[in-house]
Parts: sequence; structure tokens; C-alpha cells
Amino acid sequence: MNDGDQRIVCSLCGFEFPMSQARATVCQTCPLHGQCRLLIKCPNCGYENVLVQAPGWLQSLLSKAGAWISARKSRKK
Repeated sequence: MNDGDQRIVCSLCGFEFPMSQARATVCQTCPLHGQCRLLIKCPNCGYENVLVQAPGWLQSLLSKAGAWISARKSRKK
């Protein structure tokens, strides 16, 4: 599947759209003219969704850190 065929679901409004649609329309108003590889703007609501995901090991580490912090906060109450 090439870059333009990839379907994106907006994190804010839930609208599903092909990446090529956003690159051809709303991303053209950006100074980068749709050449950015980090963000994609939703054609429905205009929210800029992040395309880059953290590696699995980093997501796991952050999740464990968040659980540890939450557990400490609940013990203090």
C-alpha cells in the first residue's frame, strides 16, 4: 500500500479519510504543501493527527511508568 492509499482515522472526530485526500486538499494550505511526514490534517475538522508512532519498547516503558505513577498517587490519598 503506498502512502496515498493509507486510510487515517482522525483522533479527534473519528472521520476516516485517505491520506491522499488530505495531502491534496487541506495540507496544501501548510507551508510544507503536504510534504510533511509527521502530521496529517483531517479534512473534516482540521485536527493535525500525528503519523509517527513511538517504538514498541518505548510505549511499553511509558505505559509502565504511567501505571507506577498512578499507583503512587492512589496510595498517597
